[in-house]
Amino acid sequence: MKEFLKKAHLFCLLATLPSIGISVSLSQGFLVLSFFFGIVDQLKLGNWKEILPNHPVSKISISLFLWYGIVFLIHLVFDNSAGYTKAAWNGELKDFFLFFGLLSVGFTTKEDLPKVYRALFWLFLILVFTGVAGGFTPVRLSRIISDLYKTSSSYRFTHPLGSISSIPLYISIGLMNTHLTFGGLLQFFSAFAVFGFLRTLIQGDKKRILIAGILLFLYCVVFLLNQARSSMIGAGVSIFFAGIHLFFIRKEFSKSFLIKGASLFLGLLFLIGLVLAFSPAGKKVIGPLFGKEKHTDSGRTFIWDSSFPLVLEHPIIGVGPGNYNKEIEKVRTVHSEEYSELAYFYEVTQRGHAHNDYFHLASVFGIPAVLIYLGLGAILIAYLFQSKQDFQVILFFYGLIGFFVSGLFQCYFQDDEVVILFWILLGLFVKGEILISKRDNA
Repeated sequence: MKEFLKKAHLFCLLATLPSIGISVSLSQGFLVLSFFFGIVDQLKLGNWKEILPNHPVSKISISLFLWYGIVFLIHLVFDNSAGYTKAAWNGELKDFFLFFGLLSVGFTTKEDLPKVYRALFWLFLILVFTGVAGGFTPVRLSRIISDLYKTSSSYRFTHPLGSISSIPLYISIGLMNTHLTFGGLLQFFSAFAVFGFLRTLIQGDKKRILIAGILLFLYCVVFLLNQARSSMIGAGVSIFFAGIHLFFIRKEFSKSFLIKGASLFLGLLFLIGLVLAFSPAGKKVIGPLFGKEKHTDSGRTFIWDSSFPLVLEHPIIGVGPGNYNKEIEKVRTVHSEEYSELAYFYEVTQRGHAHNDYFHLASVFGIPAVLIYLGLGAILIAYLFQSKQDFQVILFFYGLIGFFVSGLFQCYFQDDEVVILFWILLGLFVKGEILISKRDNA
């Protein structure tokens, strides 16, 4: 039974990672099973201290969810509406289960970690190749999965970008339902794709250079076809911080290689952009990157404008999980009456979240939640920049920095697929730091 629980936990954890790029329901199912098998195994072994990782990053992560619970209980006591618990659970409260990713990774052993990183690489491959395929098909690839268990009466199409030399192009969303979710997943691998390729140039293995170069090229193409500017900004920030850390602190690359590596990467982007610039479809792809307005730009301002009053009225405990849609509707009604010429735009803009992680957290859980979340980002950067983890491993963690930046323009912390990967990566970082600490102490 002991070996069964251990193997079942590892199998489900390994299955969780690639399934993130396939189906959110599938990945959530494997994650919950992984946590269940892992925690039962730890309890049977009597490893009570191993259940919650003893590291500042995990401690502040836990404190965020403790604050979630406090806010929920306060609103539960003072909210007289029927069915509040269900609404809260269907809203932001269920995000607690996504946190199992960090805890489940903590149940692994040192020998398990190489397998976990291989599964993470498989997720990268799935995202890249489904992203390439999704850029050339008008029908969403997610139908491949959904048709296995339900019958659809209609096809959901992807957004067309035009064509290049009679080849039609579409916004690439892989197997996801939205391009923002897909972009959020892609941005985690930005430093891995770029600096993994640069390392192969130093090593000089032509086969590895070719493979890494092709993957980097396809990754850039998919990112451009994806059109999620928020995640592109996050990816850029991740690459920037990774460059500072790897070139000037860890000195994994010589400073002379900085110009060569940057020239190659920028040259690749220029080449892709040059090809795209000579076609109507290409102009649609790269135009928004240079300031061309998209139809969603003005929508964000209406969403943010509707969220600010919620923060001002409930600065400490927010409006409570599950209440965002109800409360923002009240604000929009008032604003529509005050600015009748804008009533249409308040009516048609999205309501589900604030399109900004910080505004959404402040609206729902109050300003203390934002401060804890910012504290998590600050502590992560501090420990990441002094980390001694291996080069091939640490490349996966720079995307966590970009995640906190891309959240300025999109609610990625409310996006299940993206958040599962966020907590697993954070768990892997914490696990690596704990193992190194134990090794140094020994």
